[in-house]
Amino acid sequence: MSSTTIRRRPARTIPAVLCAALLLGVASTAVWTGVTALSGDAAFLDAARRVGASPWSSQAVLVAAALAALAGALLVVAALVPGRYNAYLIDHDGIARAALRNGGLETLLTDRANTIDGVDTVRTTLAARTVDVHIATYLLDRNDLRATVTGILQHRLDELGLTRTPRVSVSVSTHKR
Repeated sequence: MSSTTIRRRPARTIPAVLCAALLLGVASTAVWTGVTALSGDAAFLDAARRVGASPWSSQAVLVAAALAALAGALLVVAALVPGRYNAYLIDHDGIARAALRNGGLETLLTDRANTIDGVDTVRTTLAARTVDVHIATYLLDRNDLRATVTGILQHRLDELGLTRTPRVSVSVSTHKR
């Protein structure tokens, strides 16, 4: 692997939902047209014939074609845009490589922060290049705790051997009594 991080395959939910909605609309219209034609009401068929008789150069046809082309282009772009990073690559002196998913790294750092004296609750979120750690404590002196937690967590990240180590950002709040 030549990249320093692993990209997940992006979820294609937006293009899939749009295509499914389009197909559902076409299928529903076809069923409704068939049922109304069988019941003897030809109003929709007459309207479809009028639309079908429109010349290709009419403004309504050109607008509909432009909207369909725009929708198709948006679907292609949505399908090709890669997803966000969701794993970090661990390189053990060139001998072995492994991937640590973002959720696993958050859990690892949360568990490590929970073992530090003075830390009551921890919430860890992984941003693009930083690990944001929010700590709640009953201690009145928060600066020493912030420096301690930052140092310990940054050292833990350095020990992992990540190819791209995020920066640790710690915020400490005191519980209200």
